[in-house]
Amino acid sequence: MKKSKIAIAVVVGIGVLWTGGAWFTGKKAEQHIDKVVAQLNDQLTQQYPEAGLIVTRQGYERHIFSSTTQLIVKSRLPADDDNALLAPNDQLVFNEKISHGPFPLAQLKHLNLIPSLASIHSELANTPTVKPLFDFTKGKLPFTAETRIGYGHSTSSDIQVQPIHYNAMDSSLSSDTANISLKTSPDNKAIVLNIDAGKVSLNFKNDADVDTEMTINGLSIHSDSRLSNEGLRVGTQQIDVQNFLYALNHKPAVQLTGIKGNSNLDSTQNLVNGSLNYQIDKIDWQQLPLGSATLKLSLHNFSASGMKTFYDNYNQAVEKNMANISHVTNQDELQAMQNEVNAAVLQNIPVLLANAPQFSVDSLTLKNDKGESQFSMKADFNDPSKAQVTSQGLSGIVDSYLKQLNASLSINKPMATQLLSVIAQSEGVPVEQAGQFAAQQVQSLSALGEMYHLTTSKADELNSALHYASGQVSVNQDKMTLEQFIEQYLTSSSND
Repeated sequence: MKKSKIAIAVVVGIGVLWTGGAWFTGKKAEQHIDKVVAQLNDQLTQQYPEAGLIVTRQGYERHIFSSTTQLIVKSRLPADDDNALLAPNDQLVFNEKISHGPFPLAQLKHLNLIPSLASIHSELANTPTVKPLFDFTKGKLPFTAETRIGYGHSTSSDIQVQPIHYNAMDSSLSSDTANISLKTSPDNKAIVLNIDAGKVSLNFKNDADVDTEMTINGLSIHSDSRLSNEGLRVGTQQIDVQNFLYALNHKPAVQLTGIKGNSNLDSTQNLVNGSLNYQIDKIDWQQLPLGSATLKLSLHNFSASGMKTFYDNYNQAVEKNMANISHVTNQDELQAMQNEVNAAVLQNIPVLLANAPQFSVDSLTLKNDKGESQFSMKADFNDPSKAQVTSQGLSGIVDSYLKQLNASLSINKPMATQLLSVIAQSEGVPVEQAGQFAAQQVQSLSALGEMYHLTTSKADELNSALHYASGQVSVNQDKMTLEQFIEQYLTSSSND
């Protein structure tokens, strides 16, 4: 009997502690919600000012173990503003159910025993503004989100997006279920994002009134990033696509299989170093095999603060023009907007090249059954603010930015012959004639390259090497000034 009383006392005691803790963290959760809303509005104002959106919280019913509230998204722009994403009377409503810590019941259902400030279940309310979206998902909730908020204000969210089925007279859109995982540190300095989107297919009539299909299958994105001390987002990213299809009149025009891309950028002591790698395992053109392709890029010793300034100024110029693009009435105004963006790029190149960085195309390859062709390039830049230039004219301008450039090209003749043969076949040329045509084209290319000293031929390879430094260009073994190079090769090519 005494043991039973002790057991009951322990259970009651735990219940009191649980109830008190849940009530306390319920208050904390309410304060955190307000902080999140304030941060979200700051980000919308700073990063997407043209969107003109504002988020408010409506109501908060606090109970012992859970609470409910609503987040409302509205437009803060005037009714006559053409850039407004939402009309004055439109709004997005998110219903939020908050399970209080320290052990939210919503998390316990999934056997998650990690102490948390709160667990939030989010749903998009079916309002007139988003009714078409509910129609696309056949009445189901377009998405649901489960978010855990830690005591340190880090968050972990699991978002599920329902399949979409949309059909109109000349277009349709369909997608599989998409799963999104998002983890953030306080103030969003570190973000881990994973997306698995399955299959997405879009059908429509193009400008020539031709039935067009674009399909992406097996899309996944993985990102692990953080903000550097300079405010630049660095880290690792990876994208994978099982296959991509572009079809015209229900016939495949381009098919890409095994698409992979990854990047790794890091910033240490205001210096950014990193690599970007891409590959396509199989390329089909008009249902004929072209081969495979890879691209590897590297960045060395870029100024992190310089990259951040370049990125911010470029985005500011683009956003300014995007905000005004609806008022453009003719091609001259559109060209003026493009010139403004180009000017912003040119004006900010010096800050991008601060610290004399390096950029290289480590390898660009195209490979088929007959062989592989490859291109590589490395550019060593000067810091324009510190460059000591002795030459005049065009060479002086180039040397203030570029210290030296090295590039090499290797073309495998059998590989190039097969490639040109496939392209000819895709245009309706019979196989035998396509092969003869391709062989003639490669032979002509080889003869032309040697005549102009652009290439050297060795066995089954066409090779070319270029070097630039201090106003001097070397093409294979021929040396000349930059002005002579432009006059001999670039000017004559443009006149042709």
